[in-house]
Amino acid sequence: MKQSVTYLKAKGIETSNFLDDEKEQLYVFGWMPAVSVYFRDPDGHSLEFLAVLPDLPRPELGIVPWNEWEIAHERTW
Repeated sequence: MKQSVTYLKAKGIETSNFLDDEKEQLYVFGWMPAVSVYFRDPDGHSLEFLAVLPDLPRPELGIVPWNEWEIAHERTW
């Protein structure tokens, strides 16, 4: 997942995140927990590539930037 945005951009595919704000920053859904990236297929359909993380769910966190999630779990990029 960490290379997904770079990979898709190299293929000429625009990406976005859940909040559709900073396209480079992906977010974790704390209640799953999972991280996702959004993009469109050649026909214009919206697609989501989602990866479930190996951590315990933290629903109280809501949706947080992935780098903050990793820091909270004592991992670095």
